[in-house]
Formats: sequence, structure tokens, C-alpha cells
Amino acid sequence: MMQELLSAQAGEPFALRNLRLPMGTVPTASLTQAGDGLLDADMVIAGGRIDWLGPPASRDDLPNGLDMAKAMAWPGPVDCHTHLDKALVWQRSPNADGTFDGASSSAGRDAAAFHCADDIRQRADFALKAAFAHGTTAIRSHVDSGRASFGQAFATLCELAEGWRNRITLQVCPFVGLDEGPDWIREVAERACHDHAGILSVFVPTRPELDGALDDVMAIAGRYGLQLDFHADEILDPASRCLDAIARAVLRNGFDRPVLVGHCCALSVQPRQTLERTLERVAKAGIGIVSLPLCNAYLMDRRDGETPRYRGCAPVHEIRKHGIPVAIASDNVRDAFHAYGDHDVPELFRDAVRMMQLDHPLGDWAAAVTTTAADLMVLPGRGRLEPGAPADLILFTARNWSEFISRPLSDRIVLRDGYPIDTTPPDYRLLDAMKGMRI
Repeated sequence: MMQELLSAQAGEPFALRNLRLPMGTVPTASLTQAGDGLLDADMVIAGGRIDWLGPPASRDDLPNGLDMAKAMAWPGPVDCHTHLDKALVWQRSPNADGTFDGASSSAGRDAAAFHCADDIRQRADFALKAAFAHGTTAIRSHVDSGRASFGQAFATLCELAEGWRNRITLQVCPFVGLDEGPDWIREVAERACHDHAGILSVFVPTRPELDGALDDVMAIAGRYGLQLDFHADEILDPASRCLDAIARAVLRNGFDRPVLVGHCCALSVQPRQTLERTLERVAKAGIGIVSLPLCNAYLMDRRDGETPRYRGCAPVHEIRKHGIPVAIASDNVRDAFHAYGDHDVPELFRDAVRMMQLDHPLGDWAAAVTTTAADLMVLPGRGRLEPGAPADLILFTARNWSEFISRPLSDRIVLRDGYPIDTTPPDYRLLDAMKGMRI
């Protein structure tokens, strides 16, 4: 199919006939339902963009192209919560026991021993190359290497964002802890006023009194015109009420810029009435939530020699029932917080469907890694299939969700501006010479 696609483009525009598209990724077109959240469509690509989208065989003047035989087509996925500055260090700084505390200790040691501009650049660039090969079009990365290396980590990721801007939109979010005090938070917020940033990332600890510190954060973010992205309730403690505190703070302060909250694991073990009250407040506050199932399932409820009873996945079905936008993202990749991964969003989505029972019907859940994720990153031109959008697509041989979930997606074709790219991810051996790495 690759050669046929290349040949079809000799006389642009060209058509992709008989496609299947996930619901939720097609916000404007009126298409034929194919069942279980899929839509039948024909597409015309011209000048690197989607020129036309409509029901199959609804036009008899389509240009030359290919019969895709009901192959599924996605818009380029969007990964709205990652940690590129910490990625890919497992071979030098593993997590000895797989716990959250073990991860925090290992990550701190790795940052102190190895983090410098060259180290961060090489690993983050490798991660971006992998994401690009897998089809990703936009990434948000938190920068939480710690105070000692924060400046160089932030500057390095901003440099990479500039270098990658024509391939991947990279949003860089400087990270602070809520307990680090308003002076440091203000200093980091000043750094966040950058073309590739504009978002302040905040870790919220589990403790009873959060209101004053959250008010300070919102005042600072408002002063600098920043969005907010919180890490909250990353714990299986039903008493943890960080998300609720954030929602109350947004309403109390009248904070009107986008707010995204990641993790929200504690909600999975809270009583239903508590959960419902929190979600009602979150919906009223206009907050979005991003679930990070692979990383949280890796860390949560881990006990030596025992099987986990709880997986720590945010209750995404209940969240969506309240009209709250929900995304799903990679989080950590091959570091102490998650030993695995390759910044491969379709692969992440396959696992999420199985882990969180997003199926039967699967409906429009693919929007969680495409359209909704792009909306939460305030990227209106990403994650959607509509006329005028970039022809940045992934074509899969799968024709339905059962086929999509059942096999590895190594045969995908990634189009950028309508042209196929090399989908070979970078070789892990390229990292072998980095300081501290062991095979």
C-alpha cells in the first residue's frame, strides 16, 4: 500500500475511498454509521490537507486514488501528559521495588547524577523521534527534573520544541510542587511565559488544607496569563480530595483559563456519593481530566509478592457522564515511574480499552487520544478529521475495533501532509553510549 500511496500522489489531489473513521474525530462531517463508533467515508487529500470528506460513493468526480477496503484512518494522535526530561533512563536508574516511593527516589538520584543539557536533549529527542514514527502530532511534556537542573531542562525542551515545530507541536510545562512556596512558583511562572510553554504544571500533595496554596497558584497563573495543569490524587487513599480542592479553588477565584488535572487515582476508591459531589463541582468549574492508566497501573497497589487488587485508573466512565472532557495519555516512559512504553499512542489506546473496559460499545473513546486531547491542549487544528485540517493521518489495516485491539499495529502507515513517512522507531542502541547506561 505504501508504494500505491506514493504513486497516487503523482497527480494531486488524490482520494482515499472506503475508509473507516472513529467517531469523535470527525466533528463536522455527516457520515454513514458503520457500527461500534466507526463511520464510513471517502476522503480527498490535496496540498497536504484534507480537501473533502463525505459518505462513500457520494461523489462521482473523485480524483484517482485507492480503495482502502474499510481500513481505519485516524487523525494524528495527541499525547497531552508526558515527562520527556525523565524518559528513557531505566537502563541506568531502574525502580528497585516498582513503588511510587521507589520511583521518586530513583528519579531524584538520576537527575542529580546525570541530568545536563546534552543528556536531556539526547533522550527527549529520541522520545520525539519515536512518537513521530508512531504518528503523534502533539505532545505536552512536564519539566520536573528538580530545582537543580530545572533551568537547563526547561531551556533544552524549549529548544527541542522549536526544532520539532514542523513535525510535532511540543508544549513545555515547567513543574512545581504546591508546597514549594509562592516565591519559587512565581519564578517558575515567569519562565513559563514562553512561546512553547504558557502552562504552569503543579503537583498537589495529599493533605487536608490546600485552599490557601491553591489560591496563591491561581493568582500567580492569572497574573502571568498561564493555563494550569495539575498532578493530583495520585494515590489509592479515599481521603485524598485534591481534585475537589482544585475545583473549589477554580470556582472561588473565578479562574477562567484552561485547567487540566492528571491522575485522579483516588477517585477510583472513593464512595459513590463523594465521587459524584466532586465530579459535579469539576464539571461546574470547567476542568478537564487526563487519565494515565499504564503508569498508574504500574505503580498503584504494588506489594511484594502479591497481586494488586486496585489498578488506580481514574473512573473515566463516571467522569464523562458528567460532561467532563477526558483524555488518556502516556505519562512516563521507560523510567522509574513506568518501566515500559514507547510514546506510541495507538498502542496506549489499545491497552486502555482493555484495562478500563472502554468497549461494548467503544463509541467515541478514540477522541480521548485525538480530538479531546487536542482540545485540552487548546490546539484546535489537531486531532481531528475535517476539511482544511492537515493530512496528518494514521492508516491501519484493521477494519473494526476487534481487529484493531487484537493485533500489534506495526503495519500502520503514517501520513504527514499527505505523504507516507518512515515508521521505523529509533534504535535503542543509540542510547547505549549515554553516561550510566547498562544493557
